[in-house]
Amino acid sequence: MHTAFIRLKVTADVADRAAAAMPALAAATKTEPGCHTYEFYRDLDDPTLFHCFEHWTNRQALDEHGTTPHVTAFLTEFGPAIELWESNHATAVPAETN
Repeated sequence: MHTAFIRLKVTADVADRAAAAMPALAAATKTEPGCHTYEFYRDLDDPTLFHCFEHWTNRQALDEHGTTPHVTAFLTEFGPAIELWESNHATAVPAETN
């Protein structure tokens, strides 16, 4: 399982529109092969900051997600307003076995 944590900050003038567009982006993404979880969260202290939590079968599935029409459309609309894009990739620490 490949996990991605994304921090996305947009300019204040588009923050509400970006937030409104995220549910449709998440719904389309959840139908993609290899997607297990795709959720957006809006930061409580900074309404222009969003967190995306993703679980994918593998890194290839995540990489293919970046080329989909719904991601392209989102980035075309909001890309110029993105001030920060940080991504962290991880895999779960195996549970201890006895």
